[in-house]
Amino acid sequence: MPDTVDTIYALSSGSGKAGVAIVRVSGPEAATALRVSCGRVPAARVAERVSVRVSQGAVKLDEAIALWFPAPGSFTGEDIAEFHLHGSLGVVRMFLAELGSLHGCRPAEPGEFTRRALSNGKIDLVGVEGLNDMLAAETATQVAQALFHVDGRASDIFGQWRNELIDASALAEACIDFTDEEGVADAALPRVRDSVGRLIATMTENLRDSERGHLNRAGVRVVLAGSPNVGKSSLLNAIAARDVAIVSSEAGTTRDVVEVSLDLGGTSIVISDTAGLRDRVDSHVEQLGIERAHERLSHADIVISVASPEADWQNTGVDSPTLRIWNKADVTETKPAAAADLQVSALTGEGMGELMDRLAAMAAELAGNGEPALLVRERQVQAVKSALAHLHNALQPDLPIELVAEELRRAARNIGKLTGEVGTEDLLDSIFSKFCIGK
Repeated sequence: MPDTVDTIYALSSGSGKAGVAIVRVSGPEAATALRVSCGRVPAARVAERVSVRVSQGAVKLDEAIALWFPAPGSFTGEDIAEFHLHGSLGVVRMFLAELGSLHGCRPAEPGEFTRRALSNGKIDLVGVEGLNDMLAAETATQVAQALFHVDGRASDIFGQWRNELIDASALAEACIDFTDEEGVADAALPRVRDSVGRLIATMTENLRDSERGHLNRAGVRVVLAGSPNVGKSSLLNAIAARDVAIVSSEAGTTRDVVEVSLDLGGTSIVISDTAGLRDRVDSHVEQLGIERAHERLSHADIVISVASPEADWQNTGVDSPTLRIWNKADVTETKPAAAADLQVSALTGEGMGELMDRLAAMAAELAGNGEPALLVRERQVQAVKSALAHLHNALQPDLPIELVAEELRRAARNIGKLTGEVGTEDLLDSIFSKFCIGK
């Protein structure tokens, strides 16, 4: 981690022209930045209008709002100054250059404000990951899930698990320490096993629930599949409400996967248009497209299987939840009502509202209907799996009490990794490298 004696600064609002640009400064020289640029340090946590000057106070730059958050009552736990400037490129550029000229001040690295908050105990690792998810959230369910981790509710549950493991470990240690005391082990061991059994059940249930947490973060994967010319690309354009795929009467027009991310009723979905499925093709490029279609289908959470007067439904070869759609319902040919879940026309819009409603309901159910998941990242899943392995070991019949205690300690260590009480710098480097500069 960079030397925390340095004072760091960054544009914390979006880059480019804006009505307001927020510049954040954190570290021991934050008060100096206020005095040099504004002539004074505002009252703590009070927004004050100031005249911002550069060139060591010689040139007026802007009329702005300044705020002062003295340590430890700030996001990072350090002294923080915030400047709310007019968001022109020139104002921001000149002000950042002024901050860079101050002794001990340097530009912040990605995620460095949040990393300092972690180091100073203002946030834990689960909150850090939740904050990163909050910054990337695009739908209501993604915001709700991120907030569940940012505001500490997930960490509270992990803390309860760890405390239970520590208590169970203490009972096991007591059995070791008082081996000469008759009845101590007989009284303590059943309590240890009961506690471990409850934790195993709780952790296992949350592991089963982790898939919907992943779907909430990454989006429910929806794949359009069917024969050439059944109108898959037209359906994609109709669902996305814009032209994202090339539409042509020529068979095999779609050669590669075309993907669109959508907010569907508050649930994030990623919908893929794939090459038309058929057994015999003359084009090597089209064959590659079909192979990619099958690859997408193998990972699909929902399949929209499309047929039309030109071709019946294809066997997709997957058992994912499937909507069987009869497209081109505006054409006069006989419509197979019994075989289709829905009949639609991407051209006229007939049935599209019902299709969107059905798709939204299926995606929401897979993503938990907006209920936040406890485990949402692979790191978290693996830590709980490792803890479970040690807990199962601890319940082995006739396992010496010394080994039971060791398995419980290892399980508690794995749970500690969730919140960052136990961790490595390599893990932190990986997490913070994905943050934006101003956070």
